[in-house]
Amino acid sequence: MKFVVFILAVTLCSAQVDRDWSFQAFCGHWQGNATYKPREGYSSLSGDSCSLKFPMATADEESARQYCEEQVPYHINEAVPGSETICKAEATLICKAEWVQMFGRCYKMKKVMMTREEADAHCKKEQASIAYLHRHALPFRFYEYFTHVSQIWLEASEAITSDLIYDTPGGNLILAFDGYPYNLPNIALARVDPTQKAMVLCEYTPAMTQAESTYLLRRYGEIYYPTVFTSEGAYVRTASSLNRNENDNMADNKYCSRVLAPFVPGGKAQSAIPTREFLDEVKRVNRNDKALIIRTSAFSQKADKSKRVQSSCVNDQSSVFHIYSLEKAGSIKIGKSEWMAGEPTGMCDAASWSSAVVMSREGSPGLEAMSDARYAPIYCQSITDVYAYGDCPAGFSVYERKELGQRWCHKLVVDLMTYDDAERNCQTMGAHLSGFSSEDEYKFLAQLMGPRYSKHYGTMEVFLGAKRREQCMKLGTGKSRGYEKDVNHTCSRNRVFEWKNNVAPNPPVTDNFWMSSAEPNYYHIDEICLVMIKRKQGDKGTLNDIGCAYKLAHFCGKEAPIVKVSS
Repeated sequence: MKFVVFILAVTLCSAQVDRDWSFQAFCGHWQGNATYKPREGYSSLSGDSCSLKFPMATADEESARQYCEEQVPYHINEAVPGSETICKAEATLICKAEWVQMFGRCYKMKKVMMTREEADAHCKKEQASIAYLHRHALPFRFYEYFTHVSQIWLEASEAITSDLIYDTPGGNLILAFDGYPYNLPNIALARVDPTQKAMVLCEYTPAMTQAESTYLLRRYGEIYYPTVFTSEGAYVRTASSLNRNENDNMADNKYCSRVLAPFVPGGKAQSAIPTREFLDEVKRVNRNDKALIIRTSAFSQKADKSKRVQSSCVNDQSSVFHIYSLEKAGSIKIGKSEWMAGEPTGMCDAASWSSAVVMSREGSPGLEAMSDARYAPIYCQSITDVYAYGDCPAGFSVYERKELGQRWCHKLVVDLMTYDDAERNCQTMGAHLSGFSSEDEYKFLAQLMGPRYSKHYGTMEVFLGAKRREQCMKLGTGKSRGYEKDVNHTCSRNRVFEWKNNVAPNPPVTDNFWMSSAEPNYYHIDEICLVMIKRKQGDKGTLNDIGCAYKLAHFCGKEAPIVKVSS
């Protein structure tokens, strides 16, 4: 079955800070055959999920998984075989606006023919690099997503490029979607002279998220000890036993960073903070290992070498235990509820300056004081940077696209310009001609227009960032209808226009807003741009197709900046 989702998903909305837009668009395209659920925020332990039903029969779980992993470029949590194959997918990473996620990387196409040197410079400007072919399924996904492309510059390993049929010495690698110029089949690799021209596909690896870290640590638990999951994070048990390093209070945190480095690339780690939820889950996961003792990195604030040489020792239950947290950037006090009854009991000979949880104890698990010198395994937890939306730039008004999880910034520019000049003006502000994603956002734009009016027909007319689709240019001139009645037709009333530069999801929500039942009527051959019209204060505004050469006001729009809020 040809996999066509990506062809239609390319025009959908920009990235959100708390979900991946390309995954949301991918899932949304299947509509009745897919169920989408976004993550609960950037720091969520799980990612965006989508359950997809494909009209492909598979005989068993192995064949179903193979099919899903080839067709769906995200994590596959479950594959269900049958007369229709169900792929339960998860997107744990988040790509930036206008970048498309596939198999854990973010991609962006520049549909301009350029030399290899120019392509390298372009990707560097995008803070990315030429796309690297890291799995065999990628060329087919690229082919089905990036339409109207003949060939693109790529990089790949020697293992993939060792047997090229078309191989120019000293050349650079391209992926030829059209293999005819090189006497190759379509979707073939070739090494060509670097002065030849191809389109460029840039790639970058997105920042580690808590959801991706959780996924990797779950896989870690399949190899070593089972991973412990709580609402606070994911924790892995070390294979080695340690004791407290009295000369370096951060030693456990450094050890955890080294342990998790292969599984959490680019991430950070620290020793587990022994909360009540963590202790309960550790006891449940290790319930069959009664001989196990788990050391924690919480230690007494009274820990002092000089006290070990005192002539007498007495029990001391007044000791306060704490733990150094990289995530909280400081010391955290361990509460009384985390301890076993009667604990902690401190001793001057350092027999009880450290802490542990003992699996052989009956009842609810709790911490006990333990000797610094006692060796035992510890649990480590991952730490990821957390990002959130910042404020819109000065002069822009914020609109929360709640259904998309996106913060969008709009600015009304009253200077009169043609459509092309208006787009160039928006780009000077890092924006594009704007759009709307819902009826409420449409009303929001109408409010921003206020009481201002232009001389054209005595109304206020404002360019939006949409144009008539190329295949819909032939549908009527004069007073005849400029769209198809069939709502499912490519040129139906809601589809005849499309948002440019990913300023809003396609197809536009326009059906109720046209100036009349005849609009968009394509009255003149150049009526390929979209305007919002307001005749008076309080008017909800209407839409009309219009010539792009008119000089009108315009809305600029951009996603709010994404900022790091913790590290």
